[in-house]
Amino acid sequence: MGWQPSDMKDRILATVGSPKDLEVLYRNSPNEFATALREAFDELPDSSVLQVWHERLFFDEKAAVSSVAKLLHARDIWLTVALSLIAGTLAKLPILLPISGELFYPRNLCGIMAGALTAYFCIQKPCRGRAASILLSLLAASLLFLNLLPDRSNSASILLACIYAPFVFWSLLGIAFAGGNWRSLPARMDYLRYNGELLIYTTMILLGGMVLTGLTAALFHLIGLDISDWYMSNVVVYGAVAAPVVATLLIDRVVGDQFKITPLLAKVFTPLFLVMVVAYLVAMILQRRSPFTDRDFLIAFNVLLIVVLGLCVFSVSERGRKDSSGVTDLMNIALVFVTLLIDAVALSAIVFRTASEGLTPNRMAVLGANLLIFLHLAGILFHYIRFIRKTRDFDAIENWIVAYLPAYTAWSLFVMLGFPLLFWFR
Repeated sequence: MGWQPSDMKDRILATVGSPKDLEVLYRNSPNEFATALREAFDELPDSSVLQVWHERLFFDEKAAVSSVAKLLHARDIWLTVALSLIAGTLAKLPILLPISGELFYPRNLCGIMAGALTAYFCIQKPCRGRAASILLSLLAASLLFLNLLPDRSNSASILLACIYAPFVFWSLLGIAFAGGNWRSLPARMDYLRYNGELLIYTTMILLGGMVLTGLTAALFHLIGLDISDWYMSNVVVYGAVAAPVVATLLIDRVVGDQFKITPLLAKVFTPLFLVMVVAYLVAMILQRRSPFTDRDFLIAFNVLLIVVLGLCVFSVSERGRKDSSGVTDLMNIALVFVTLLIDAVALSAIVFRTASEGLTPNRMAVLGANLLIFLHLAGILFHYIRFIRKTRDFDAIENWIVAYLPAYTAWSLFVMLGFPLLFWFR
């Protein structure tokens, strides 16, 4: 049976002159000792023995408080609040003005959020003057182009331009993250790692916001007030837009390099996704489902391909460079190989449908994206096998991953800017 904190405090004070007895007390009941030490230290703050014990037990806690204090810097908080308010107000334009939300959000929402994050990095990192002005001007020009496209709900080329625009914004955000040094391969890899952390922290913030929204609505409902419409159009809109900005602040100022969630999740989900994808391919064969004739099945196939590609890239990017090859690398290779098989089937199906039914904006866009992904994955597999065979170091894999990113940017730019004109808004 452990000592009660008050009893333990008295024993600590009674044995403060005997380091050996204090050590015995700690080893017998470490949790109770740590709790009681705070009270004992408050009574004898000048005791050098208790000062040593206090530093020994609470040094990490004090370091954590020091890290959180960085978040509480007034300049960082005001910057986050200002960017969140500006982005949230822009996102509310269809509510404040007679603007169609169905037309506004697909063309502007991702650009608004990317603009807030781009402005954050332009201010917080050495991306000043001309570089920052060029980045924000390109972002504004892209949004202007999207909003000048005609309002045609049945236009596949315009829809594709809106779908591929977020990757263009993502690329501009990456340049801001790198401080304008877009040629730096290490900076690109850091940007990929930041995206993994951003996805996780933003999701956690949004989940917390959903719980807060549910509790708030329930509490006000109990007193007979219905605030759902006001809450959704104000608090939820601002909160949802602010979530990635707040997450970025946490990653940039608080978390830093102290703890990363993405490497842990990548290690957990890589084998799970590998089993799922292999089981899916086997079930597809047994069920005789074919993406060559089933359009919806081909769409699902491509969504799976993008998700698995992202997991492959995050898994590789979060691996330690100096770690020796092991089971994790073999699973990564297997996942990349299976994903290549999926992409090969998808490419074959797209080529078959294009040859039999003709070229459309959708087929051309999917064909280009799948071909880019296939070449990217093939390069990853090639460099990974050479790493396993110890003919190249791990840096070659990372360099290939990030050196290939401009190819996606170029294709996204072509789809966003070229498709509406090439197919004349069809």
